[in-house]
Amino acid sequence: MACAVVVSACVFRTTGTSAQEVGDAAVDTVCDGLVIREIFVDNHTIYPPVADSGQSVNRAERLANWVANRVHRRTRPSLIRDEILFAEGDCFDPFLIEESARILRALPFIADADVYPVTVSETEVDIVVDTRDKWTLKLDIRPEFDERLRITHVSFTEENLMGTGILLGMYLIEEDERRDVGLELRTPRLAGTRMDGRIGAGRTRTGRFFHESLTYPFVGEVGHWAFVEFYSRREDLFRYAVPAESDFSHVNLPMRTSRAATMLARRFGTPGDLTVVGAGVSWEDISFDDYPDGVTVVSWSDFSNPDTADAATAGVLGTHVNRRRAARLTLMAGKRNIDFVTRRGLDALRSDQDVRVGTQALVTVATTLGRPTWAADDDYHELRGWVSLFGGATGDSWVFNSEMAIEAARPLGGEVGGMRDVLAEAGAYFYWQPGREEEAGVSAATPRHTLVLGMKGVGGWDNSLPFQLTLGGPNGVRGYSREDLPVGRRFVAHMEDRVVLGSFPGLFDLGLTLFADVGTGWHGGVPLGADTGLKGAVGAGLRIALPPGARQVVRVDLAAPLQAGGLRNLRFRIGYDPVSLLTGFGDQQARRSRSASAARAIFGNR
Repeated sequence: MACAVVVSACVFRTTGTSAQEVGDAAVDTVCDGLVIREIFVDNHTIYPPVADSGQSVNRAERLANWVANRVHRRTRPSLIRDEILFAEGDCFDPFLIEESARILRALPFIADADVYPVTVSETEVDIVVDTRDKWTLKLDIRPEFDERLRITHVSFTEENLMGTGILLGMYLIEEDERRDVGLELRTPRLAGTRMDGRIGAGRTRTGRFFHESLTYPFVGEVGHWAFVEFYSRREDLFRYAVPAESDFSHVNLPMRTSRAATMLARRFGTPGDLTVVGAGVSWEDISFDDYPDGVTVVSWSDFSNPDTADAATAGVLGTHVNRRRAARLTLMAGKRNIDFVTRRGLDALRSDQDVRVGTQALVTVATTLGRPTWAADDDYHELRGWVSLFGGATGDSWVFNSEMAIEAARPLGGEVGGMRDVLAEAGAYFYWQPGREEEAGVSAATPRHTLVLGMKGVGGWDNSLPFQLTLGGPNGVRGYSREDLPVGRRFVAHMEDRVVLGSFPGLFDLGLTLFADVGTGWHGGVPLGADTGLKGAVGAGLRIALPPGARQVVRVDLAAPLQAGGLRNLRFRIGYDPVSLLTGFGDQQARRSRSASAARAIFGNR
């Protein structure tokens, strides 16, 4: 182990990032081992240079290289230097080298990164930081065919403006009731610090939205402090899907949501054995001023032409229409015993991917402050808790990750008793790469096949605010549309064989996938829900990574339900992997009903 971790004679200078995050400050550096003499940053553009060989087979590569060099600005070396955990003159620590490479690979504008030492003498070593950019100027258009062709997403975004890591973009998202037209700005180095800043604004179908956040995340596994602050306000519709035999397809409930939170967290211990504590405050205001007159119904998923709901239909939603306005004090504690291994070709086609192994447990408890307001202007207090558990392991040819999260509230006083607003999510992902060869813990070649099994369950109990799931859709049984089979709880298993086809012709990676889904849903007490019984679907698709070696993969899928006439009900969709360690376990539909939590923003999928 390097002197930075275990040798007391090794001290860090105050000028380096590692000095701020790992060791105590001192004027000079004294090491029992090697000292970092110089750091070389080799920041490659999207495509490697193409030799002027004149061969026609290379025309596409030369064209892509020409466009990339004129449109794309490479990530600035100064930004890359700011992200690593060591500086010239520091003690050489292999752990900080590996951790820096993992931090760089996690940046959204970096396709791949490698950090390695080059020995120059018995006492000195040079460090090479080798990165390659991904294509960041994007026109993203996502069509879906579900009995009709529709465009669900259009965006124009630069994710690495002038090589600074700043994201600037505009977008139109139209998925059923959701119609967002907005602008987004993000920076990973606000005012030259490690603070991440984000701001966005725009319009929904019924009003406006605005959000902003400041996040200082834990720096890799060595950072001691983290901080988050966010505020959001949104006027929108909550969509309830309706069983197929109904006269209309959806019921829309107008609502206004405002949330704010801030939290400070501290880690103690050493990487692989960390204890986390934190505290913060949050506030939320959820109102339904337009209920019941503003409730609408939609026929044939035509959200641009809604009709006013009758009194009986609006009344069905009554159990979920409860004003909530409360401030909370939140305390957090946790244990983190996490390490990382590098594997190739799991969710990416041919890129290395950092996989969590070990265990993590986090608990937050929040109590209301002041005078909260609930339904009927009651002002009783409540306790609200959130528990998150993670476990991961790897073998020579397999990877396993699992996660569970539960949140719930318990009223203290008033006429309401027992637990309510229970929201639970759990998932387990298993990857097997048959024939995978090992070389120093990293695959020597990209495995041709990756077999994936994903199991995900989500549900709600005694919900006092809008909540509903559907069994169909991209995160459920993919042979059904996203508004099919409304439920309050669901369980789905995904099975896939991901096959790497190759690089064509040096411009992008291409893969094939064959998949099957099976799942079931339960009424769960939600408005307009129903028990579904067992449902299944099969499908096939292409997986595309641009440029070659990029971690993010776009899918083009065709899926059909396993039922009479199922092959005549093909669903076409462009999107992302429903089972992915890169995006984590969280459910998109359940996210609509979660309470404000700064702890989630601090930890995310890390």
